Amino acid sequence: MKKFLLFAVAILLGLNLLHAQSFKFAVLCDTRSNGHENGKNGVNVSAVKAICQHLKEQGAVLVLAPGDFICGNVKWYEPTPPANATQFQSFLEAAASQGIGLPGSNMEIPLYPVRGNHECYQQILPGDSIKAAWMKSIGYTLPANGPKNEIGFTYSFTYNNSLFLGVDEYMHASSSQKKGIGLNQAWVNRVLKNNPKAKHVFVFGHTPAFAAHHKDCLGEQPLRRDVFLRSIYQRGGIYFCGHDHFYARAKVPVFKPDNSTIKGYIQQVITPSGAPFLTGNRSDNHKWDGEYQNKMVIPETYIDNAVGYQLVTVDKDKVTVQFIATYDACSYTKNGSGEYTYTFNDNWENWNFSIMDQFSLQKKNRSRQLVSK
Repeated sequence: MKKFLLFAVAILLGLNLLHAQSFKFAVLCDTRSNGHENGKNGVNVSAVKAICQHLKEQGAVLVLAPGDFICGNVKWYEPTPPANATQFQSFLEAAASQGIGLPGSNMEIPLYPVRGNHECYQQILPGDSIKAAWMKSIGYTLPANGPKNEIGFTYSFTYNNSLFLGVDEYMHASSSQKKGIGLNQAWVNRVLKNNPKAKHVFVFGHTPAFAAHHKDCLGEQPLRRDVFLRSIYQRGGIYFCGHDHFYARAKVPVFKPDNSTIKGYIQQVITPSGAPFLTGNRSDNHKWDGEYQNKMVIPETYIDNAVGYQLVTVDKDKVTVQFIATYDACSYTKNGSGEYTYTFNDNWENWNFSIMDQFSLQKKNRSRQLVSK
């Protein structure tokens, strides 16, 4: 009888351990409004509420948010933009209405953000005040384990034997946020070294590693980007980002140290969660044709005009990523010149979400490399 009880306990402990290693998390990015034309205080609050409600219903236990939640300190907001702190509050209140909040809050689901270019613009106010607004509104809640000069901006955390790295890519960028985009590689290396047993590694930052539409991204410094991708290649197979306001998934190359020979690929996933779509009414705002600037990138899925998020299911050695989105967030017309006009729909309770793309990664038995299935 005693042996039977011990055997039963061992089985239950094993089942609980397997269950503990299975969880879901979400990724949302670019929730800013189109200034005074929609949303509230620089935020597409309808999109934030709709997405947060849906990801909660799907069982996500945490949310990654790689930047551009707000319009920020921009000159084109009429008549003038609200303070960044006011805009942050609009974003946080919209998320909190669905039970999602910053780490340490009383919300059911923790939210882990990093800055995008719109959180960093210095078009009216100086950089010090912009950083201070971030720290006072958001940064003070984040894990204080980043590089010495990036506490509250860059950080890592673990959950169920998975390691998450949130990288601030604008710490050394110019006031226009077009130059100096990058990350602290020494810190990335140190975190990876200090967490050798993490079963999965997920990295999130605002800009793509390889440019889709916007050229201002980690590709601005290609050699440093390649070192970064090599560092995470054997530990994880996905880089979550945004910046382009459409959904795009591609296999981006990981080069050997000679910077010309490809050793493998990582999935780059761009997520649109409510920011205005490209309209084609300016030369720098043309609709993307789906062609990556670097021809060694392997395109996989491109979806425009949809608002949504990634739902990531971690189940032991398998990771499944679903792009769950809706076309109900706005309607549009297209004129003879190919220019789009969008009309926003704030009736978010009636938006219908569906799975628009899905892929899975499975770890090989004797390798830390993730391979697409």
